[in-house]
Amino acid sequence: MYLGKLTVLQFILIFAVKLCLSENNELGDICEPECDVSIDVIKHFADKLGSVEQLVKGIFAGNESLQAKSSLKMYERLPTNCMEAAVDTFKSGIYEIQFERFSETPFSVWCDEETDFGGWIVIQRRVNSDESFYRPWLTYQKGFGNLSANYWIGLEKLHALTSSCEQELYIKMETFDDRNYYAKYDAFVVGSENEDYVLRKVGKYSGNAGDYLKYHEGYKFSTYDRDNDKSDQNCALLLTSGWWYQNCYWTNLNGDYEEKFTLKGVTLNGIEKNKSLKFVQMMIRPTEKCMLRLSMKSSFVQRKK
Repeated sequence: MYLGKLTVLQFILIFAVKLCLSENNELGDICEPECDVSIDVIKHFADKLGSVEQLVKGIFAGNESLQAKSSLKMYERLPTNCMEAAVDTFKSGIYEIQFERFSETPFSVWCDEETDFGGWIVIQRRVNSDESFYRPWLTYQKGFGNLSANYWIGLEKLHALTSSCEQELYIKMETFDDRNYYAKYDAFVVGSENEDYVLRKVGKYSGNAGDYLKYHEGYKFSTYDRDNDKSDQNCALLLTSGWWYQNCYWTNLNGDYEEKFTLKGVTLNGIEKNKSLKFVQMMIRPTEKCMLRLSMKSSFVQRKK
């Protein structure tokens, strides 16, 4: 609107000057007494023009400030992991992260800040029998459950998170008689959909539960409707679960949640074979190498701005 007023005033001013000036600049010959009125008009419009010009400059300055803020906002990014997301709070809970290799749309994760210095994204949790883990391929691919209770993050997210930057894995477990165990691996990589989300890498083990996940390294994920195991039978169908079965398992953390001895239970053979666990939580966290790479990438983006 103000730009339109400025243009009109400029046009009037130019037109008025042309009326009072000849082509050879002989003002005295052309300007009659009535021209004094025109000059007053010119002065009036010139004053108005100056006021509008100052106003427009202010608007331009404001627009430039807004554009600068908008540009900065474009470069602002949400955290890509729990180490970044909870850096100000150091509290466990639900946070929003954004991971471009999965989607430009942010998604929610549960961050565990209480275990081993925190920074863990929960990828799986079992706390009771409220949620069935006997699910088809597409459901395991997408993810299901409640972030604060029984939960599976989804194979596609798991692939995106673990294949782009080095991750370590931590598994917390508790028995029904209140004994606590853990298994930690310094590397954990899940393959793509084209690879049937193969458990591509399980790193060096530490903990008190026993190294019973390594047995599943190199094997594809299986569900009752997508049999990828090495066995002659369908392990996922037999055990009513979804997992990286070989022949069939040493670890079966997505099994039936039951407080009894059962082949189908939520089990890790190194703790107690064929007896379900009361609590399981699988978590991943960027390694130091991964965080260094993310820091370098962030610095590069800042320099480009």
